[in-house]
Amino acid sequence: MEKRTIVLNDTEFVLGNKYTDTILNITGIAIAGAQYLTGCDQILLAFTDKGGSANNHWVDVTRIGKVEVTKKRGGPAPMIPSRHP
Repeated sequence: MEKRTIVLNDTEFVLGNKYTDTILNITGIAIAGAQYLTGCDQILLAFTDKGGSANNHWVDVTRIGKVEVTKKRGGPAPMIPSRHP
């Protein structure tokens, strides 16, 4: 799936990337953006709360911090065929 980029307050945001609300310390996936006439643009973060429930939270773009994505290492080992039947 191709990720979409939106520009709010001269800042590029990529929908599908992780961001953090630096005031409330909520980290989630950016799923939408909104531009308002007043200039208070916002990003909608989807996240799972401490109880395991799915939640959404609109955040002013001035409070957004980017979460650095690290490449995962490891994972399941490849299956090596046995030489003995």
